[in-house]
Amino acid sequence: MHLKELHIHAFRNLQQCSLRDLGQFNFIHGRNGSGKTSVLEAIHMLSLTRSFRSRQVASVVNFDAPALMVRAQLAEAAGQDTRSLGIQRGRDKSLLLKYDGERLRSFNDLAGLLPVQLINPDSFLLFEGGPAERRQFLDWSVFHVKHLGFYGEWTRYRKALKQRNTLLRRGKLADALLSPWEGEIAQTGAKITAMRRAQFERIADGFADIVKQIQRDIGADAAALSQQHFTMRFHSGWDDAEGELGADALRAALVGSREQDGRQGFTRLGPHRADIRFLCGGVNASDVLSRGQIKTLVCALKLAQCRLMREQGLDVVLLVDDLPAELDRERRRALFSLISTMGIQLFATSIAEDDLDDSWCGASGCVTRFHVEHLAVGG
Repeated sequence: MHLKELHIHAFRNLQQCSLRDLGQFNFIHGRNGSGKTSVLEAIHMLSLTRSFRSRQVASVVNFDAPALMVRAQLAEAAGQDTRSLGIQRGRDKSLLLKYDGERLRSFNDLAGLLPVQLINPDSFLLFEGGPAERRQFLDWSVFHVKHLGFYGEWTRYRKALKQRNTLLRRGKLADALLSPWEGEIAQTGAKITAMRRAQFERIADGFADIVKQIQRDIGADAAALSQQHFTMRFHSGWDDAEGELGADALRAALVGSREQDGRQGFTRLGPHRADIRFLCGGVNASDVLSRGQIKTLVCALKLAQCRLMREQGLDVVLLVDDLPAELDRERRRALFSLISTMGIQLFATSIAEDDLDDSWCGASGCVTRFHVEHLAVGG
């Protein structure tokens, strides 16, 4: 589904604004502090119930309001029939989600409705940040492929992991106490790992193709990356022999690590410790690649994930916040030209209108521009 209309109320400094007649490419410009990033935040909240800038709802709700509200009209990329999606979040942490007039009862019900991918300055933590950043990147696409049931398995896994950690911290290492939770961790953990590994391998294949396309326009990066032998590998968080081992092996590993886990007070292996490792010539890529190369590779990874989602039958909305501050004009042109071939909907922000060029989106691209000014949005 793609956005056709967007209505925002009491979201940060946006008291009330509406964006209509949204197209495939939507460019939003305005001075710093005008609210252009807040528009992207609102779309992100509609997709995942939270802002990408803060997990504290109170900091997102406008000072003069008890709750924020975001509503949208959605349509299939090539269709006319529309569906409504709305979210209301209060300072009191209340949450109301509705899709086509019906209340959604759980976060899992959002899977696949409006997959939103984000490229912003924080995206580059994918290389330079901790493992949690990379797990979140991978789990985004697994979550939205609803038939996989990732969210349910992850919820069960986290509950069992919490129970085992509680017992470890209390020094209760008896088999009768730990075994039931270790069995649950093993069963759900093996499923989670299999989902992640399969998705990672497909993303990696698409990533290699996208990098080649970008490098045709940015030859200097191509030579440097070729010389440094860039690779990336998925680490499951436990020794699953590159996907050959399953639940029984994970359970045995948990049993074998009880005493050391007890001394540490937490479970040291499992999917909650998974990571993606980026290497150049066998060393950490972030230590040897230039800032520009890292930014290009992160964007390529995000686009590879979007392309995979399209192949899996899902429409994707891509949010790009202040890319001109991060990438030079040549890299921007190469990325946007690639995006124009992928059939995804784009929302991009910039300070100056000419920082984002209509010609980058191809001859058939329908570009809609908005100017954020004085806390309101006008076309």
